[in-house]
Amino acid sequence: MTSTSINPLNIPEIRSMVGQYLNKSDLARCLRVCKSWHTSFVPLVWSTATVWEVNYGAEGHNPPLEAFLRHSHYIKDLDINIDAHQEYRLTPREYRPTPQEYRLTPCPNLLNLKVLICQGFVSKGMDVVPVVIAQYDQLRRLSILNKSMEPQPVIWKPVHYHNLSELDLQLLEIEPEGTAAFWVLCARLVSLKIKVVTVAEMPARSITFDRLQHLKLLLKSQNPIERQLEWVTQCPNLTSLDWGYSGKNHLTSQLMKHFVPGTWPHLSELCLSGIEFTDAQLSQVIGAIHDLKSLTVRTCKVGSCFLEALRHHSHTLISLDTTYCEVLTRSLVPGILTSFPHLENLYAPRVMSEDIINSPPWVCEHSLKVLHICFLETPNQDAEYHQQVLQRISRLTKLKELRLVRGPLSARTLDFTLENGLEQLATWKQLEIFDVFSRTARFSVRDVE
Repeated sequence: MTSTSINPLNIPEIRSMVGQYLNKSDLARCLRVCKSWHTSFVPLVWSTATVWEVNYGAEGHNPPLEAFLRHSHYIKDLDINIDAHQEYRLTPREYRPTPQEYRLTPCPNLLNLKVLICQGFVSKGMDVVPVVIAQYDQLRRLSILNKSMEPQPVIWKPVHYHNLSELDLQLLEIEPEGTAAFWVLCARLVSLKIKVVTVAEMPARSITFDRLQHLKLLLKSQNPIERQLEWVTQCPNLTSLDWGYSGKNHLTSQLMKHFVPGTWPHLSELCLSGIEFTDAQLSQVIGAIHDLKSLTVRTCKVGSCFLEALRHHSHTLISLDTTYCEVLTRSLVPGILTSFPHLENLYAPRVMSEDIINSPPWVCEHSLKVLHICFLETPNQDAEYHQQVLQRISRLTKLKELRLVRGPLSARTLDFTLENGLEQLATWKQLEIFDVFSRTARFSVRDVE
């Protein structure tokens, strides 16, 4: 009895699994191998599609209409772009709208739809949006991103998206007649991102958002900040909150009464921008969170109170960003490096190089992967001093990305040169990005090589 070996690629299920790791061009080549391969790979080729609603004389930019109609049942991710790339823009007489059949073609298995409104034909684009989104009631994710730099009105139709769980809106105005339907829809979501969006009215206090877990919120200043926060407290099951405010505010003391333990018991990722918390207020915010994994704060003051509150999350904190904050103490960054053993991403404004040398052992030496920082140099230091700093930094053996950000205008930053011990950083075997953005950095060709 003889056994015959089977080529794994002759099994359709194996081919489909392999195809998930191939790019479009490789998938297209697989289609031409044989009929059975064509059958296996064609669903993967057509699982994503991009259509330009206006195609400035550039025929062929869209997929062939006949092929699009024939394979539309395979499409799960569809991008519809209103306008075209700048390089295709010609004279107004050469504008050629693409056939409406593209956006009106039924895609029964469509799960994710992104509508991008670019420069040009904005009024036309916003007229198209309600028509497009109304025909896909089976969506799971919907994105409407306006890149025209001017807010555009959208009348939100009361479409029943039974499966929609994620909604992403940018630079839009929700018209008054669609506001009620908009908030009813939001109450059924798991993830909601609304950036620079104007809403005529905030949701009724009777509506609860129990399903909402991820919220990114940047409403225009026409929506009062206290009413925004009141709405956020109607989302008790949030796990991540990214909240920015685009107008001036003097209400931090009123906001603090909402940042108490139990308001968001599951919250683990927090990003706050545009709200000027003091060091003490920010420590209260941190204290209201049970297990903090990621924190980003902007335009705040960070000091000893902030660091002490943060230490209560020493075994959970993975990412910390204080780039645009006013640092009140020199010991902040050394204190972070010595307190959080699981820290992977650190974005900090600056640190004195001598504080790096004199700080206790860093507990994140074998976990830190991304570091954005400015190393400020103490004046009149010799090469040995620089070598000590670089030797300390070289212990970050898991580092994949280092960005040396810009420091104060008159400040002098640390030199990453061979004369100062740059070769010690050879321990960074996993480094992929080394970016220098400094006014005073001094590099030679040898250093770069």
